Amino acid sequence: MAEPRAADRFLLLCLRCERRVLARDEWIGREVQCPHCGAVLLVPPRAPDDRPVMAAAPSVAPRRNFTFSCQRCGCLLEAHTGLSGQAGSCPTCAVRFYVPHINPDTGMPFPTRLLDTEQADPTPMHAYAASGHQAPQLRRRPDGEMEIECPRCHARCPVDAHTCKACGTPFTMDAAPTMDKIRTDSRATAALILGILSVPFFFTVVTPVLAVIFGLISVFSPGGEVSPRAIVGLVLGAIALAMTVFLFLP
Repeated sequence: MAEPRAADRFLLLCLRCERRVLARDEWIGREVQCPHCGAVLLVPPRAPDDRPVMAAAPSVAPRRNFTFSCQRCGCLLEAHTGLSGQAGSCPTCAVRFYVPHINPDTGMPFPTRLLDTEQADPTPMHAYAASGHQAPQLRRRPDGEMEIECPRCHARCPVDAHTCKACGTPFTMDAAPTMDKIRTDSRATAALILGILSVPFFFTVVTPVLAVIFGLISVFSPGGEVSPRAIVGLVLGAIALAMTVFLFLP
């Protein structure tokens, strides 16, 4: 008599040895290893009548790394295409989601689909931007003062530091990279580049105007610190505009 199986488990057949392998519903779409012959299998959806289903062959395409943002807190996350469609959780706000697939037309990830359906924001696990072994560790110096040890480069930083001074790894949630911060940073960089170009090419008018526009957008972006690059680009663009006005005035 066959042993009863849990409701979330089903049988699949190995492609190589054709022996039965017990799989879980949460493994659908993942690559697993056959316990009998060691072959790598892709877990397919279970059959409607709960009969054993033949495992699928794993993808031979090279895996591509990509970044996407958490739909709940905006924290920037990283994954590879082999994880697309699998369940995951944000290390910052602990919300659960499905890792998005890559849009073949644009090369950008689709919007992240959340597994958690509650409307209220979940309570963050702690003040750090990562959890578990990825979280920064507190170390005590011989003089009794506490320091933060970076989990990436193991550099020691002051206990009140938000980022690692050596490699830039965020320690706290306030310093965690978000899509809004990246957009603000890119606008500041654009303002700086356009501002530098606007000085020798002030007579084009368009370049200094764009430098001023990108600088103003970056400076007045909500929820972020003012970037020095945006200020420099804004000032250079304003100087170039002033030069243009004085040049073309009668």
